[in-house]
Amino acid sequence: MSAKILLINPARHFIANKVGLGYLTPLGLVLLGGPLIDAGHQVKLIDHDMNGWSFQKLVNEIKKFQPDYILLGHSGSTASHNIVIQTVKEIRKNYSTAKIIYGGVYPSYAYQSILEDVPEIDVIVRGEGEKTLLDLISACEQNLNMSQVRGIVWRKDGEIVVNHPQPAIQNLDEYRPGWELLEWENYQMFGFDHAAGLQFSRGCTLTCVYCGQWMFWKKWRHRSTDDLVKQMKILAKDYGVKIIWFADENFAADRELAKELLEKIIEADLGLSLNLNMTAADVVRDADLLPLYKKAGVDYIVMGVESLKDSVVVDIRKNNPFAISKEAVRLLRENSIISLTNIIYGLEEESWKTLFEKFKGMLELDSDILNAMYLTPHFWTSDGKSTDPNNIIQKDLAKWSYRNQVIATPHLKPIELFFGVKLTEAFFHLRPKALWRLAFHKDKHYLQIMRDSMLTGIRVVFAEIREFLFDTEFSPQGSTEKIPGQPNRGVESSPLIENVL
Repeated sequence: MSAKILLINPARHFIANKVGLGYLTPLGLVLLGGPLIDAGHQVKLIDHDMNGWSFQKLVNEIKKFQPDYILLGHSGSTASHNIVIQTVKEIRKNYSTAKIIYGGVYPSYAYQSILEDVPEIDVIVRGEGEKTLLDLISACEQNLNMSQVRGIVWRKDGEIVVNHPQPAIQNLDEYRPGWELLEWENYQMFGFDHAAGLQFSRGCTLTCVYCGQWMFWKKWRHRSTDDLVKQMKILAKDYGVKIIWFADENFAADRELAKELLEKIIEADLGLSLNLNMTAADVVRDADLLPLYKKAGVDYIVMGVESLKDSVVVDIRKNNPFAISKEAVRLLRENSIISLTNIIYGLEEESWKTLFEKFKGMLELDSDILNAMYLTPHFWTSDGKSTDPNNIIQKDLAKWSYRNQVIATPHLKPIELFFGVKLTEAFFHLRPKALWRLAFHKDKHYLQIMRDSMLTGIRVVFAEIREFLFDTEFSPQGSTEKIPGQPNRGVESSPLIENVL
């Protein structure tokens, strides 16, 4: 049976998008939309984040479409949850007939507290959604027993029922992205019109203590190289896409597969600018392949360096000691590929001494762009489980965006840490080497992306300073009893049933 299904990307708090970086396609919803369309359903996607509509405008659009099912999903994890709940309540207050479904990383782990606290939500989809959502809609349309649908959490006679998990999808090619659902003129990044997110692989071969993505996606898997290139051709030729940001946690986990894909991209000759996430260790491993990366259109590689201290790198289960990270940056520069390095503040007890050490280390690392982040203790991660809730000083989940301090530092007040990080970013990007490259680099893609990145970065920094001074409040240490989303220990506010098939 055919159903009307509305996919909503909620408006989330991310300053960089709003002040100039631009908006990428809501890839998770696009990946769900294709299979639903192919199953014969009528599907509409509303990108509430990008549109910037009022709730009244959103509700009016919902009433026009008259959906049977409304699915809310996002890429913002914990930081997006409160706006999802606000959106759900507005929808339910004004439109009562649709079944409301919530999916994504945060609800996959926080399902119990969500269903206990938010009666407006009918079903939570845990983990990958493509097959689960198809099975769920089919069961609802045919009035079948929902206990047979793997991968969902739902209510039965007032009790929360957790169905058996959905096995990880083995053949990702079976589920095509629903690119036709998007309004393409609205998506751009780094000055390129028609920017798109795309995913080659799911999962990660690493098990970093601060990250839950490897837990969410389970085993590392990938699309076939032929199907991936097919999707790139569709994006370039049918939708005029100029830049693709790969959403893979670990794009080049398999060296030979990466080489095969790069060769096929070169053969397709699509003229795309590509952005990848890779480990520094994989960059060094692929030193001889980097000319191939560049020829395939790779202009930008993000590396999760996280720490410049080898002892900390070992503790967080990364594979990039400082020497490896430094060599990776050198190799990328040798091939005119921009290097963006993530550094996490809070992996050690921060002080003026550690801030200065990080700054000196970054100067030696000499990457093109520094993305300074804060340790964010999602409760399902190893770091989240080991974090004392008494040290949580930021209760506004919208600020759990990795760009805001969440955990107290014993040696620095929040304002000291904030301006210490901002000064590090400013002095690092204004160092003479960086300014010289920004003025005289010979690679046109490097210059265009770097200059747009710097202009965007300046706008973001001023927006973050304004937010910190006028729209940020910290709670006293000891005022938080548990990490958001974490189930109550020893107390269940409603019955919880494990439905094992």
